[in-house]
Amino acid sequence: MGIRRGARPPLRCAVFYRFVKIYFAQLVRIYFRLRVDGRTAIPNEGPAILAANHTSFLDPIVLGSACPRKVHFLVLQSMHDWWRLRWFYWGMQTIPVKPQEADAKAIRRAVSKLKEGHVVGLFPEGGRSMDGVLREGKVGVALLAALSGAPVIPCYIDGAFDSLPPQGRFPRPARVTIRFGERLEFQASERGRRDRAALERFSSLLLSSIAELKEECGESQPGGHRERIAPPGV
Repeated sequence: MGIRRGARPPLRCAVFYRFVKIYFAQLVRIYFRLRVDGRTAIPNEGPAILAANHTSFLDPIVLGSACPRKVHFLVLQSMHDWWRLRWFYWGMQTIPVKPQEADAKAIRRAVSKLKEGHVVGLFPEGGRSMDGVLREGKVGVALLAALSGAPVIPCYIDGAFDSLPPQGRFPRPARVTIRFGERLEFQASERGRRDRAALERFSSLLLSSIAELKEECGESQPGGHRERIAPPGV
């Protein structure tokens, strides 16, 4: 896939992102005793899509801290427009997305970032799991992979739900582990298309890969617990 050079972000955005990354990376490493497995799955350069489970507001913070490269996260439009955090999301160069499954503008922006060789992060379940159970995925990640040709790196975040569940107000100290899996790629013959069946197959494969990483996290943690995985359609 050809990579085109995009316009550089404003200097103040680059400085802001760098400051936030350094600050939160240290905080996450110390407060959450962050452990990262499989980081070599992330390419040193070129486009990539990080796709992780989502149970806590902490997820983008710990995922961004664990990734050695800059990540452009897709965030809900309602969160992006919230006046208290609008400046933060702008400085972090996030991509706002409407809750509908096919937000054409957000998809175009994300594909543009990927074609420029950047890393895009999103959560295939489409929102936080309120009980920590891994849900079925939407086809947004598959669509980005099909349109851009970028590899998808499945990720599992363990411990963020224990620290700050959806009903929580302040994160509690907890051991957080992020495991990156082997990259997945859309078949070359199906790239650039919006074939619903192909998108759903890829999405199912991605969620299965995340579920496998979840089991691996449980096995590698001393006394680690395994949460159940919701059956399809729940």
